[in-house]
Amino acid sequence: MSSTDPAARKKAKRPRAAPMQILATTEAAIRAMVYLAMAGPGKRVSGEEICQKQEITPALLIKSLRPFVRNGLVATVRGVGGGFGLAKPAESITLLEIIEAVQGPLVFNECLLKSDNCERVASCPVHPVWREIRENTEKTLSLWTLSDLARSGRARSSLSGGSVTSSG
Repeated sequence: MSSTDPAARKKAKRPRAAPMQILATTEAAIRAMVYLAMAGPGKRVSGEEICQKQEITPALLIKSLRPFVRNGLVATVRGVGGGFGLAKPAESITLLEIIEAVQGPLVFNECLLKSDNCERVASCPVHPVWREIRENTEKTLSLWTLSDLARSGRARSSLSGGSVTSSG
């Protein structure tokens, strides 16, 4: 194809995908969910407080918590005394569940989405490696619950003399 070919130009301008990346919305969701877990069972926290303490914009907070409200992991109450709270125990919500609720399943390569996506799946020497990386990552993320992260956040907060503002 020549450089004047419209298809070639369009393909050349396309930004590269960022595989294996935690999106900003997911990062905000993790921070907000950990903050809710740190508040304790049955407690509600205002959106304003979460935004301030976790350095999240209101728009990003709403966008990041929407999947959890829809899936019944976060309860919301409007009005005076309202706010956000966990609808399930913190020990039953995993880091993997949070990530997948926001960004979908972990994808390290397109061939892992569906086996029929790749014609070379049977002969590709790298396919088993991608699968193993995904399985090990899912296993690790499944081991960490909001309860674990909240406990770690409280410990870090007490050491630094402040509140937890990052999941990194």
